[in-house]
Amino acid sequence: MHEVSIAMSILSVVEEAFRETPGAKRVSKIKLQIGMLSMVDPEALRFALRTVSRGTPAEGAEIEIEMVKPVFRCNRCGHTWEVSDEDIERISSDPEASTLIHIYPDVVARYLRCPRCGSSDIEIVRGKGVIVHSVDIET
Repeated sequence: MHEVSIAMSILSVVEEAFRETPGAKRVSKIKLQIGMLSMVDPEALRFALRTVSRGTPAEGAEIEIEMVKPVFRCNRCGHTWEVSDEDIERISSDPEASTLIHIYPDVVARYLRCPRCGSSDIEIVRGKGVIVHSVDIET
């Protein structure tokens, strides 16, 4: 369950923000953005973050999670686009693709083409990581 190690990294970022805030009393909210290609289970991450934050200023903080769709860029024509719900459904329903993408998220490019020029030479520019978008701290 790699969500625990991710939760510990998030907590480090949150605690640093807390230490840098004059008069900080507690962390009230943590806003996260999770890329759909990060292969992070949002509820497992929420549980892990609640667990690792016990006894810290972030204990009991609201955890808001936004799932971020992948964005791709074509290396041939430069077109940038957000993956469609139809593409997500098509790839998700293919057991081989789902398994490969779960292990190696960059493989998703193998199953997509640039909607402008049809090239398969594409790269992921957003949607693979976990980002601490903001931390609300009560003073």
